Order: sequence, then C-alpha cells, then structure tokens
Amino acid sequence: MSHTHLTIGQISYLNVLPLFQTLKRHFPPSSGIRYMPGHPSEMNSALEHGEIDLSPASAFEYLANAERYRLLPGLSITAPSGPVKSVLLVSPVALEELPRWMAENGNDIHVTRASASSVALLKTLWSFHWKLPTANWVPITPGTGLDCKRPFLEIGNFALQNWLNPPAGWHIIDLAEQWRAFTGLPFVFAVWIVRNGLSDAQRELLADVHTALLHCKAACHESIGEISEMKDICGWISREGIEDYLSTLDYDLGPREEASLVLFGDYCRRLGLIPGVPGLRWAL
Repeated sequence: MSHTHLTIGQISYLNVLPLFQTLKRHFPPSSGIRYMPGHPSEMNSALEHGEIDLSPASAFEYLANAERYRLLPGLSITAPSGPVKSVLLVSPVALEELPRWMAENGNDIHVTRASASSVALLKTLWSFHWKLPTANWVPITPGTGLDCKRPFLEIGNFALQNWLNPPAGWHIIDLAEQWRAFTGLPFVFAVWIVRNGLSDAQRELLADVHTALLHCKAACHESIGEISEMKDICGWISREGIEDYLSTLDYDLGPREEASLVLFGDYCRRLGLIPGVPGLRWAL
C-alpha cells in the first residue's frame, strides 16, 4: 500500500451519507484520497487487514481490538435522545411476551451479519435490561429477517424501511431508545477508527481530513436535497422521511458519548464478549 494517500471506508447507509457527500466536496476521490464502500462489518475486516486507513466503524470493533487502533476525536454516529429508527429488534410478540413465545417456539433469535455493535447492544439489553431467557443467536443475511417468522435484529436501510412501513403483526423495538431508557445516555453506534501504522505523510493528510470532517459535521444537512434525489434512495424514502431520520442522529463524540462508550464496554466485558474495557486512545 502506498504511504502517500489515505483510503477511507464509507459505510453505505443513509445515516452517514450526508457526511460523506459533504466530505467529498472537500476531498474528491483522487490520488490522495480513496473511498471504499461497504457495510459496518466489512469496514471492521478492512481495518483489521490494513485495506483501509480509517472509517466510521462499529464501536464494538474498537472496544474488542483497541490495541490495533486510534480514534478520531469528536466524531461518532450516535442516537442522542431516543429512537435511532435503524437499529431494531423486530418481534412477532411484545417484549414481555417473549419468554412465553420462546418456551413454545424455541430460543433461536436471528441477528444481522452487518453489525457487531448492534448485536452486542442487543445482547446487553437482553441480559441486563430486559432480563430475558437465554437466546441462541443465529446470524442471518441482512434484509431476510421477515422470512423466518422469528424475532430478528435488523440495522441500516433495511431496518429503516421496517420502521417507516411496519410489517403487519410485528412489534418494532428501537434499541437506541431502550439503551437510553436503561442508562440515561446516548448510544454510540460507530466511531471513526484509524488503524495503527500510518506514515508521517498519511498523518498530515489525516489531520486535514479530520478538520474537514468537523466542518462537515456542522454542514452535512445541506446535502439532504441531493441525497433525496439519488436513484437508490428516492424509491423508498421521501425527503421529509430523510430529514426526520437524520434529525434523530448526531455525529459528536463528547463527554456523555465517551461515558456511554465505556459503559457499553463494561457490559460487553461482563457478557464475556471482550476481555476488558480499553481506554480511549486518539489518533490526533
């Protein structure tokens, strides 16, 4: 890999699209900056294998493998005050009826392969907040949850479509809203992760990208109009729907978000998902 450019992972979800639309006006794809699209789990793998240099990626990926990474200060994908609308447990019965339903139908609960953070969040809420019976977690392909008539975790655009058009007879449980009710804190779904080992030239470029991202964070809602006209977006969500969805998200990483990230890490440690809770180490 050349050490004179940066490869940035781009999650192909609506929740970060405004940020990337704005960033690409500052840094168009060029010899200096490259963009690699994918869903969150693909970003985790690409970071691990050095195929990309930085990306918004699962908060759980940082918690699990912090020795490989640093964080970009002040940046996240967070649900600050309640529902996120795109990380959902979709269930044939209400939460309080799940123990009975599982006793009659078995304990398989389907979870999307697309996100490590969301699966860890579901396991945390399941055990510590809802105190439900032990589940057997079954990974499934994103977008296929409704096919098997079992409770399933969905994220991203597929989840948002279920939120906007709830399937008849199913119960929609928003995990960010549940975390907020449980802890009083905003849930941090993703952080901007930088791999270790950047060259000096890459670090200089990273500082410029970070400055641009902080500007984009404030200005990205200006791109909602052009996003609403994109071919793969306009078919399933209106401009008003986009504005409503993005109004529930925040890109900050301040003291409350940092506290929530560490608390989430502690629950993951207690579940045995990670060996310990790492400190927050910064790339800049």
